[in-house]
Amino acid sequence: MNLSYSEIDEKLTSPSDVKSRYNHLKEKPKEYFYAVFLRADNSVIGDKLIGAGDPSNVATDIGDIVRTASVTNAQAVILVHNHPSLKSGATEADVEVTKEVEEVLQLLGIDLLDHLIIAEPVYSMKQHGDL
Repeated sequence: MNLSYSEIDEKLTSPSDVKSRYNHLKEKPKEYFYAVFLRADNSVIGDKLIGAGDPSNVATDIGDIVRTASVTNAQAVILVHNHPSLKSGATEADVEVTKEVEEVLQLLGIDLLDHLIIAEPVYSMKQHGDL
């Protein structure tokens, strides 16, 4: 899957900014998992579809996230995925993969800023203490 580079100077500084960019995922019948790669000022380098799953889960390639963050010289990453059921909140699997990604990124000096779950309402793992 390819990195989509941002053609505009967009900054993601809050969960509502991320929601605006990815709210279309609410319409999807299966889970999609994206990583958004950011510069130090939170401007978007680009995003990448990491995985597409089924209605209740999606496989996540942590190595792909880390490689892409490294190649793009990202200073920070935001993870985004949807729950087609629109059920808000993080599952155990969501928390586990988020912690794994955070640990590996920290080794490279890259911050994991948040993991947002597009549901109703949108769920920020950072705001809810899951990150």
